[in-house]
Amino acid sequence: MERMFDSEAVTSSERYLYTPSSFARKHLCYVQEAGTLKCLKPHTSARDGLDSFLFIVVNYGRGKIVYGDEELEMKKGDAVLLDCRTSYRHTSSEDDPWELAWTHFDGAKAEALYPLFLKANEGSPRLHLGRDEREATHLVRELMDAKGENSMEAEIRSDAVIGNILLFVMEHAGAENAAADLEGIRELINRRLEAGDGRDALMKVLREEYGCDNAALDAGFSGRYGIGLDAYVTNRMLNKAKELLRFTILQMDEVIAQSGLGTEEDFRRIFNEKEQMSPEDYRKKWAQWIKG
Repeated sequence: MERMFDSEAVTSSERYLYTPSSFARKHLCYVQEAGTLKCLKPHTSARDGLDSFLFIVVNYGRGKIVYGDEELEMKKGDAVLLDCRTSYRHTSSEDDPWELAWTHFDGAKAEALYPLFLKANEGSPRLHLGRDEREATHLVRELMDAKGENSMEAEIRSDAVIGNILLFVMEHAGAENAAADLEGIRELINRRLEAGDGRDALMKVLREEYGCDNAALDAGFSGRYGIGLDAYVTNRMLNKAKELLRFTILQMDEVIAQSGLGTEEDFRRIFNEKEQMSPEDYRKKWAQWIKG
């Protein structure tokens, strides 16, 4: 890792370069560069074909980012997550030069999540953070604070911070009202499942409350949470069944009825697909009240 300061009278920057281990490249998300930048004069920086993702937070001022064919006007409180395999360039405003916090990172997890982020964010890499810009900047600072550390522990910490950056952008993706609607839908699902609703009854309530069909709900859920509505409901029902198997002595037909997973045939099929074992075997392995 190397600390670098810009010697030209164009920017004032603090930058750290990182060289990940082969273990990190194979198993973790790893940081490549992290730093801060204050523009003293307008200038353009351009890149193309980098195996990297770039997270930029605008702390002050204004500027413009061209990403592929998209032109993004950026101001204080905005952020962007770019897949640098696509060409991009960024230019600070002449009248209101920007200050940035930024990091380049890579890893299989980031590559898998990026399409989900774009889908949830209506196809745009830009986020409007408002006051949450401070939280985003803090995450970049956490990566910078690893300076001087070339250890497995430092790489695992960096992987965790990058995971928090990915979580942060997913939480802030999409229009605010759409995010609020989906969060309300998720809370309603959880309440109705706790009340004992089965799948058909639950879907009926969702249609009545929100006036949209299953396909629309599924698309919204998939874009926001990376899992479709039906899969989310199935997982919540399965979790309830597992709790009943582990912590109660209910007969299997009662577990099936209370979980809401449908007929016994449906229940056993889903349980075997998800857990790779029968519900009886799951109970034997996990139930604390079973002795011997």
